Amino acid sequence: MMSIPDFFDNYHLPDGVHECTIEEIEQRFLFSSKRIEQWKLFKQMLNRLIGLGLKPSAILIDGSFVTGRLEPGDVDFAALIPPETVLEAMRTIDDHDKAGIQLFMNPENQLALRNLFGAHLLLADNEYTLDLWADFFRTGGQNGKLRERDEERDPEWVIVPSAKGILKVYLDGGEV
Repeated sequence: MMSIPDFFDNYHLPDGVHECTIEEIEQRFLFSSKRIEQWKLFKQMLNRLIGLGLKPSAILIDGSFVTGRLEPGDVDFAALIPPETVLEAMRTIDDHDKAGIQLFMNPENQLALRNLFGAHLLLADNEYTLDLWADFFRTGGQNGKLRERDEERDPEWVIVPSAKGILKVYLDGGEV
């Protein structure tokens, strides 16, 4: 039985943080060649983080990728990477990989990372910050409003809800 609920409006997940596995996301959301390619790039990014010693404890998956949109723009996600994980990674690897860690951990590099991996990475250094990202993803955060329907990529019948669902994956084991 899948823990990802059905869309409540044929387009959005019901409000809430829905825990699931990487495999469940793949079964549910890899229904077009564009999505398969985006997911492949996202997993390359996630595996590079893991290879650098920056394995997130948990990730939140959001954005058009977890909607009914046929061709989402990218995979939006937040990753919980505690400071002690970063410090340990910096102590145990070579200078080349240290530069990689700095690339991922610097918020100013988000555009470059998106261009390389087709994914938008937001960082959380503790559970509280991850919860703030979850609230922002679900409700629009302080704006209190989700992004409007994209007239070019969303069907005309889509109505933006006041809140939507996102996915949470706890990462156990090695590569994803």
